[in-house]
Amino acid sequence: MSSPTRAALEAAQAQETVLRAQAKAEAARLDQARRQNAAAAAQAAQDHSRSVALSSATVAAAEQLQKTEIRTETVQAQVEDLRADQQATQDALRSDAKALEPLLPVAQRLSLYPMDALLTGAGPTENVVRGLLVMRGLGNLLETRAESLQSRQKDLKAIEGKLSGQVAELSRIESIQQQQRAELAKQAIAARNAQIQSNAAARLASSNASQEAAKQKTLQAELNGVLAAEAAAMAQLQREAEAAERARKAREAAEARRRAQAAAAAAAARAAGRHVTKEVEPPPAPISGHGGDGIVTGHLLTAWGQPMEGGAASGNTYSAAPGSSVRAPCSGTVEFASPFRSYGEMLILNCGHGYRFVLAGLGSMNVATGQSLAKGSSIGSMPSSGGALLVQLRNGARSVNPKSLL
Repeated sequence: MSSPTRAALEAAQAQETVLRAQAKAEAARLDQARRQNAAAAAQAAQDHSRSVALSSATVAAAEQLQKTEIRTETVQAQVEDLRADQQATQDALRSDAKALEPLLPVAQRLSLYPMDALLTGAGPTENVVRGLLVMRGLGNLLETRAESLQSRQKDLKAIEGKLSGQVAELSRIESIQQQQRAELAKQAIAARNAQIQSNAAARLASSNASQEAAKQKTLQAELNGVLAAEAAAMAQLQREAEAAERARKAREAAEARRRAQAAAAAAAARAAGRHVTKEVEPPPAPISGHGGDGIVTGHLLTAWGQPMEGGAASGNTYSAAPGSSVRAPCSGTVEFASPFRSYGEMLILNCGHGYRFVLAGLGSMNVATGQSLAKGSSIGSMPSSGGALLVQLRNGARSVNPKSLL
């Protein structure tokens, strides 16, 4: 072997030694990066699980708060009814007292001087008898009026007792409701913060993955041969798969033509003397106008598909009580949570399978974009002045009836 050849061989061997050392060092750095990436991904998964658990924990609290809100409305209605009964009884008492006023002087005189009232002045005996009958009737009338007054006063006292109890109950329920709202807000904020932490961990994992990808480029030259062989094999497999797919489609097309010809022949044989009737679609089922479908305490104003001035309604609209809590209509991920134009606070919740809920008109929200929510968990509350909550279900670019998911 000539000297130049030996020199070239020695140079190649030295270069191989250097490359092997570099590859070993890069493999160690790559292994460390992968461990860091796995740890960051595991932490992100833990934070995500914690966020989902916290969101699920708000379901029971939100449900209890909604029951308290409904109880508050019921007691308020009972208090209003009792106050109306109280006013009606007081009006009846005043009416009875006013009716007795003209009779009181006569009754007082007869009670003091009964015989004088009958015997004063000259007159026939029948006048005296008539006077006795008048006194008897007047006495019965006064007794009836007095009993009516006593009965109404007794009713008024009972109503006032019930009213006092209901007012105290209303105060107690409102206090409980305030505590439940504070606790629900605390839980919702904890879930949101956990989701924010999860997002940060996910970004860190993504950054580590990018660093890992950059380091892998240093080894790409050594893998080019293997990758080229794999690419050639994959290309051959792809060509074979495409050929098999074309053959399958050709067989299916031939089979479809055969079936179509057979069906056409059978239809032609049965066509004589037969009529084709068009099936009439049943009318849409009426939609109930009561309740907030578990989303909010309130009543249904307009339902999806209901004719409106500008066309059919694209969602459900609920008249909500002031400050009512609003709950998630499905389990999913928050894609948007922010004020939007004149709609107030708006939420877009991805329920999966191409379905998204849009809720607009909230007064405040306690969730964040990217947060995972459980169905029934708290997402916010209505304005303190009340208002309308728009609930729209979309499948892709079109709105669909939300009844199936509520």
